[in-house]
Amino acid sequence: MVTVLRIRRLVGLGFSLPQIATMLEGTDPPPDTVFDALDAEYAAQIVNLTRQRELLAHLRRYEAFPDLPPELAPFHRVLRESGLPESAAATDRDHTLLLMHLIGPEGQDYLRTIYELLSHPDRASSVAAAMTAWASLDVESTSEEILDLADQLIDLFLPVIAELPALTQDLPDLSEPPERIYQQHTTNYLTPAQQAVLEKVRDSLTTLNEEAPGRPQHDPEGQK
Repeated sequence: MVTVLRIRRLVGLGFSLPQIATMLEGTDPPPDTVFDALDAEYAAQIVNLTRQRELLAHLRRYEAFPDLPPELAPFHRVLRESGLPESAAATDRDHTLLLMHLIGPEGQDYLRTIYELLSHPDRASSVAAAMTAWASLDVESTSEEILDLADQLIDLFLPVIAELPALTQDLPDLSEPPERIYQQHTTNYLTPAQQAVLEKVRDSLTTLNEEAPGRPQHDPEGQK
């Protein structure tokens, strides 16, 4: 019974089973290095748990879904408050999670900057309206609706693209294979009308880039 109680006590303190076996066999307390290692492990856990609690509080503050990258929560809320319905917001979260994965940690500040620009008070309502129209595109969408939405998106993207270089130090490289993976992913669930809009926007912005010498070359598909 005493041995069982000692084991339970040592397990409760966080010692490993090999360490416990050594302690049970010995007559001296463990060396300071054992305590130091366990204390450092607990300190790291405290930092991590504190960070997790801060993230939860941050997401709750902006009424964000937990799967949304927390740094984008304030901007997503602005877009929702500007008229973005939940169905369109859910689609955007899917795109955002994929882009976050493809561009990696070094590109997260870049994506955050794009969201910050898109959710600016001067354009948030227009962006929300365009994203809503995008989410509603289906097999019954007309060519006129596709062209109109493409023009809206181009008008929204142009000032954002113009402002990006001054706000981001290093633009992430979204060339192959990340772009190919992105195209593959979107092809799986975008409607033909949505794909047509995406291609129209991409072709138009690419043409504008080529016609403007010195303009930073951006991939519109990689820009959301």
